[in-house]
Amino acid sequence: MKIQALLCTLVLATLGTAVAKADDITITLDQAAPTASAGDTLQFFGTITNDTGTTLYLNYDDLTLNGLSLTTTDQFFNTVPISLAPGGNSGDIELFDVTVSDPLLDAPGTYSGAYTLSGGADGGAQDTLGTATFSVTTLAPAPEPSSLYLLLTGILALAALAWKKLQPQTLL
Repeated sequence: MKIQALLCTLVLATLGTAVAKADDITITLDQAAPTASAGDTLQFFGTITNDTGTTLYLNYDDLTLNGLSLTTTDQFFNTVPISLAPGGNSGDIELFDVTVSDPLLDAPGTYSGAYTLSGGADGGAQDTLGTATFSVTTLAPAPEPSSLYLLLTGILALAALAWKKLQPQTLL
């Protein structure tokens, strides 16, 4: 009976450590919380580091970002290496881009996202290796200078009309 309890404890401890393992890679973004205005495209650069003692294959990524007008362009196939040696890193590479296209769809504010890399010790692995969180802060659109000039001209015309009405009337 004691041997069965010991075996059960060992099996549960082994399974528990497999579930609780830490990320295999670290994704470090150069700038994780940039600010943008409508029409801006933000480039997210970062370094991917293998924190294990084995070669890891980077098979695919997943990019999520809240916000209706924020579009993403994934650079995974252009810049991310196929694999990383133990303790190796990718160097500073472009991971993805975010474009703020329509300020009317999203109110100015901060929108959060996540960049996740998957792969493993063989070319067909689909384990989550690591995740980096980021955010994009959008600013309210600024009026164009021509709109300000038109507004100022209208205000000056109204002021001149009001001034003319306040002048005493002279009869000829």
